[in-house]
Amino acid sequence: MEKTLYQTGNPPQKRLKIAILARNFIKTGGMERYCVEVTRRLALRHDVHVFAQEWRWDGDEKITFHRIPKFLTKPSFLNLLLFSYFTHKNIDNSFDIIHSHERVTHFDALTVHCPCFRTCITDEQSLLKRIFIWLAIALSPRKIAYLWLENRQFAYNNKRMLIAVSDMIKRNVRVNYPLPDEYFGLAFPGVDHNLKNGERGAESRETERKRLGIKKDDLVILFVGTEFRRKGLDALLRGFAMIIKKNIKLIIAGGGEKKRRYKRLVKELGIADHVIFLGLVEDMENIYAISDIFILPTLSEPAGMAPIEAMAAGIPTIISSSRYAGSAERIKDGEAIILENPDQPDNIANALSRLFNEDLRKELGAKGRGLARYLTWEQTTKDTLDVYYRILELKKSNMPLCSSVLLSCL
Repeated sequence: MEKTLYQTGNPPQKRLKIAILARNFIKTGGMERYCVEVTRRLALRHDVHVFAQEWRWDGDEKITFHRIPKFLTKPSFLNLLLFSYFTHKNIDNSFDIIHSHERVTHFDALTVHCPCFRTCITDEQSLLKRIFIWLAIALSPRKIAYLWLENRQFAYNNKRMLIAVSDMIKRNVRVNYPLPDEYFGLAFPGVDHNLKNGERGAESRETERKRLGIKKDDLVILFVGTEFRRKGLDALLRGFAMIIKKNIKLIIAGGGEKKRRYKRLVKELGIADHVIFLGLVEDMENIYAISDIFILPTLSEPAGMAPIEAMAAGIPTIISSSRYAGSAERIKDGEAIILENPDQPDNIANALSRLFNEDLRKELGAKGRGLARYLTWEQTTKDTLDVYYRILELKKSNMPLCSSVLLSCL
């Protein structure tokens, strides 16, 4: 019997022809990884075409790639405008769904991965400062371009829907743009359940540690992030310096901005011998496998995948509260240590000190793994397909979204 992978609230639908828009179809970076994981699962049942400037793909799923011209890399806003123009020009009417993961003007479904650009205006309470922000925008081609694209993205269209990667992102969009609740679907990131930690062979774990200059009995703390300042690395380094011990290491995985600044800070704090900068890592499984604690004291993270991946690997996790981190929205029963003030080094130091207790690490590791078991990419794909089918119904009925939802409830 043929296996049905993705059931939706509607009866089984026809095989869809889907256009996926993503400038970089690769696995490094949160948005990019999300796009790849959902797309490959869509391709199991549907005719999937990816429109991208660059891609790296060696999967078994059948995906058709279309190259979008990349005349320049910088300035990035101009590259984005050109990507939006050429995808609109190259995608014909044969597609059932056009699904974008980028800021473009032409789409049916848009996955929103990050807060609105307009937030810098709406968050400012001072009228005078708002005026200065508007003046700064008026003098910046980059800011004008991003704001123009965003206004086009979030202009109400009764044949479109938005897919938010967390409630945090949904709230942010609705604060900035007057869109109805029914205009949104939610599709949280999933997790790869093949990740291993303590279950990995001791010999293999020791070999990987030795490669990185880490001793067998060292306590390893892992931080993963590509934007160091936003992900809270400043406070983490200062908090880490407060609880430094001889047999403790902090691994920093990610290509954060101003890396030299953070290496200088590490030296100033006197912790250079205890901190390892890995840069970008494509295969994180080996790094999770040698880690004892995961921490992400982020100041703004819509729906980071690394904390959930760490939990799936059985690593006790410290994460900012849901005020700062969308991933924390799914932590309800003490599966991780929550940081209410991630910008405070002493708060971070206290959380790390708690996990020096091996019994607590084991307890949180087991709880986290139990939670992550239910957070799958299959569910993310199902939630995405649900939005597709709602859009197709809207197109077929020629009825505004709010009216359609109201009638379905009668």
